[in-house]
Amino acid sequence: MAQPTDNLKVVDAEPQPIPGDAGSSNQALNPNVLLNNTLDGFATLSSKFNPFAQKLGKGIGQVRQYAQERLGTAEGITELPEEYKELEKRVDALRSVYVNLLKVSRTYNNPSYDYPVQLQESLAGIGNTFTTQFQNLALSPAERALAEQQQQQQQSPEKQHPKTLSHALSRVAATGSQTVGVEDALGTALFKVASISEKVGDARVNMDQAITTKFNQPMQTTLNTAIEQALKARRNVQSVRLSLDACKARYRAARPDRQDAAQLEVEQAEDQFIAAVEEATSLMKSALENPEPFRNLADLIAAQAAYFKEAHELLAELAPELDEIQVTQESLHRNRQE
Repeated sequence: MAQPTDNLKVVDAEPQPIPGDAGSSNQALNPNVLLNNTLDGFATLSSKFNPFAQKLGKGIGQVRQYAQERLGTAEGITELPEEYKELEKRVDALRSVYVNLLKVSRTYNNPSYDYPVQLQESLAGIGNTFTTQFQNLALSPAERALAEQQQQQQQSPEKQHPKTLSHALSRVAATGSQTVGVEDALGTALFKVASISEKVGDARVNMDQAITTKFNQPMQTTLNTAIEQALKARRNVQSVRLSLDACKARYRAARPDRQDAAQLEVEQAEDQFIAAVEEATSLMKSALENPEPFRNLADLIAAQAAYFKEAHELLAELAPELDEIQVTQESLHRNRQE
């Protein structure tokens, strides 16, 4: 059996190959033996670079323990409390809920989510701008400056319109009203549609802003703080647990004259493990008991309710006016036919 060196070497679970032994090549290829030999080499090297040797040695012990657990050759793996493991599952589920909600609700960050044609119009606008700039290259500096100024004046009003479906409907209805004339019945109807559609679009923009500030941002903040702190504490528990099991492995392999020191390392590692578990447990409970998501959900629904109420009131006001215009025009049409 191999003897530990500087309290860093873990006794291999497999016997070391003996020179000339017929099975030495097979043992040399054993993954556990290869792992230990490699890490022993790093541990021996680290002892020559004090004061970092002890820290590096502990890191190598964690890597060794993790690799042995993955290979299924580790012994005496420290179990986590059942309450802790149950909290882990609940926190993972909570994080999944946050992530999935934000995947959908981030749609409200994009004003044109209900008007995909806006993307095509934007691409067309970029193409027209490139064509115009290319044509302006043939102009003199003074003519080019004048052309660019006129182009900016033409584009400025368009840029002021929010990129929503209701605002797009308002713009085309307003253009149609001007085309046929407001004095015409159709022009009047189109003007009314344009006016109400713009107000509906404004209400939708207000809803989007409210959801962004009162739901998306707070949910993302909670995800980045309370939940992330709990996950960070869990990662620390895993690291400390690996260190504890590595210390236990060194204790089992220690020579009699090193057992007291190895036992002390185990006791210190156990204290660190208990403290880490308690901290992670506290942070996970705090994340799960956080009442903020309830407020966020209430704000989300309140913003939607306010928008739909205002939109309903506006459209309910417009509908009778359009019905009246329709009845009048149908009556005039019948009279002309008689």
